[in-house]
Amino acid sequence: MKRTIEALLIATDEPLSIQKIAEIVGIPQDDIRRYVDELNQEYRTTGRAFEIKEIAGGFQIYTLSEFADQVGALHDRKTGLSKAALETLAIIAYHQPITRGEIEKVRGVDSTGVLMTLLQRGLIKTRGRLPLPGRPIQYGTTKEFLRYFGIKDIIDLPREEDFGDMVPHESLEQTGSPNLPAPLGLVEDVGERTENEQNETDDTT
Repeated sequence: MKRTIEALLIATDEPLSIQKIAEIVGIPQDDIRRYVDELNQEYRTTGRAFEIKEIAGGFQIYTLSEFADQVGALHDRKTGLSKAALETLAIIAYHQPITRGEIEKVRGVDSTGVLMTLLQRGLIKTRGRLPLPGRPIQYGTTKEFLRYFGIKDIIDLPREEDFGDMVPHESLEQTGSPNLPAPLGLVEDVGERTENEQNETDDTT
């Protein structure tokens, strides 16, 4: 049964919930956790380059963080985020749900482009609108955010001032968020800003 669980985790490219594993293998969830612990102990004892991590509501096999650079080079892709993106992501992670205006009040600069990048990478998502004039969009982090940083839950984040030191984790599958289409909400948000800026320009001419 332990090897069956291992096979399932090797075959998946996203965190596999304990409920889903229990449904497939037909054993209690407590037994699944015990088998996962035993597998991780085997990996440590035999010096394997990977481990099973519980992140984003499920289990997934990840290469150890010490091999992040080499694995990233193998897939020939960028895993890092710019300083501006990390700064914005930290503000969202620790203060979500939060609007673009609130983010920009903290950063002091326009954040439209950075928000677009984070949305396209699947690290944040829209979380509805505030019942205020203009109904500003609110943003929050996603399960992909948890996967990207290899953490189980948002409460596992380090202190806010240490957020920039976090290192993205690699799963055994080729990871990295695809360039997703920007959600309609952001397109509307950007459109509203452009229209407002144009109106301000017209008012001053």
